[in-house]
Amino acid sequence: MLLLQLTIANVKMIVRNRQALFWAMAFPLVMVVIFGLIAQDRVSTTTIAVVDYAQDDISRQLIQNLAEVESFDVDVRQDEAVAQDEIADDDLNFLIIIPRDLTSKANRTPPVEIALIYDETTQTSGVILSTVSRFLDQVNLDIAGAPARFVLAPEGILIEEFSFIDFLLPGIAVWGIMSFSVIGVATSIANYREKKILRRMLATPLKVRTFFFAQVLAYLGMALIQASLILGVGGLVYGVPITGNFLVIGLFILLGNLVFLNLGFIVGSYSKSVQAASGLGNLVVLPMLMFSGVFFPPDALPGVLASVVQFLPLAPMVEAVRGATLEAKGFSDFPLEIGIMALWIALTSLVAVKVFRFQ
Repeated sequence: MLLLQLTIANVKMIVRNRQALFWAMAFPLVMVVIFGLIAQDRVSTTTIAVVDYAQDDISRQLIQNLAEVESFDVDVRQDEAVAQDEIADDDLNFLIIIPRDLTSKANRTPPVEIALIYDETTQTSGVILSTVSRFLDQVNLDIAGAPARFVLAPEGILIEEFSFIDFLLPGIAVWGIMSFSVIGVATSIANYREKKILRRMLATPLKVRTFFFAQVLAYLGMALIQASLILGVGGLVYGVPITGNFLVIGLFILLGNLVFLNLGFIVGSYSKSVQAASGLGNLVVLPMLMFSGVFFPPDALPGVLASVVQFLPLAPMVEAVRGATLEAKGFSDFPLEIGIMALWIALTSLVAVKVFRFQ
């Protein structure tokens, strides 16, 4: 009963702290909006690659008609294999393949098929298909004199690639949780110490573990609310595909956040003032923010550094939450990450209990 009362009291104190709420809830949402706007496709033209095996009057007219559309950037290619690879790598969204001997096949049956390979996830795919088909109909009428000499043979490919905002959103959620937990707990402990609240607790029957658990439960609950808000806004506003099991995502968040709460207790134990706790907390948070895969994959770092940063407390949590959120992965997919988080939980718990002081 006492634990529940203390937990509720801690939650109320967190909610009353408007500055803490801003950094915990509003600021990550602002970052989501800013990066979402940056990540939006601002390109006004659509690149359409064309491999022209025919190279005759009919194929040249079709290419010319496509090139006259202001929103199309027609790129004539010589190597179909390279273009196909670009489609698979999500570097190219549309590829038209014009077969050989187009003129000689114009009066034959069945109609000649002109392939259009495209990425089904591209929002403009329907418009492109309709436009290219209309141009083919015009070529049929102008050259073959019939509406069915050349037909479009679309082939949609589902490219399972994530956009930058898709990649970024789980990282921002985890970063917000880490910052709020480390700095929030550290400044809270420092504030209690400045106001002599911790010293007065020694005169009460309150056990140290009860005090710890109440703080942990309050911040774990806020972390779930924080993650739900950030992921929810990202999904609703930018269409980020949140396909994972919410229970699995929540458990990864709770597991990883235990490390940050322990770090908050450790930082608070060494801080004599709220300002010192905030400064020291940022020294803990910022290096992990930059190198733990929030903004870019750790694989992009130099070899040795990439191997080291995966063992930072934030990196396994980012990887697990991102995989669970975007790819519906479960616990069995992250044995290394879970092991690293468990090791950090054990280590930081021992240190937090050892160094924590009421005075």
